[in-house]
Amino acid sequence: MHMRNQTERHFGARIEFIEGFKFRSQAFEGDTLHGAAVITDEPDPVGSNAGPSTPSMLAMAVGHCLSASLVETLRHAGIHVLSSTTEAIAVVTPNADGNPRIQQINVTISPVLDKASRNIDRCIAVFENYCTVCQSIRPAIPVHVSVPYVIRQAQPA
Repeated sequence: MHMRNQTERHFGARIEFIEGFKFRSQAFEGDTLHGAAVITDEPDPVGSNAGPSTPSMLAMAVGHCLSASLVETLRHAGIHVLSSTTEAIAVVTPNADGNPRIQQINVTISPVLDKASRNIDRCIAVFENYCTVCQSIRPAIPVHVSVPYVIRQAQPA
């Protein structure tokens, strides 16, 4: 994320109750809306699975931020990402009081890269440092990341 020469940025969400455990959330920064509103819900048996659960939303935020950081780090090294798939899983277990808590988040980013380079391993070693979300929650929730990449060089015409 770029700070746009600002000392701080304020990202928010307006969250509106719909029914049951369903909510409509609209992301924004200042007066600018970010994307379409998202319906969230609790998983069954409490909710009706009408939208992502809050642990899934946190996993999405971590997975997206890590993926964007990896793409940017590789781009700076002159390595083009042809495609990429990320799976982020929030592992929820009961704590000592029996309340569900996110124990860890496991993230696998599987990019397809345009060329082999000695810089790939260096990029993988440092990209997590640039992920705002991951580095912000990591003191409280362990985040485990793996990056199994594939090289697919362009075929001559």
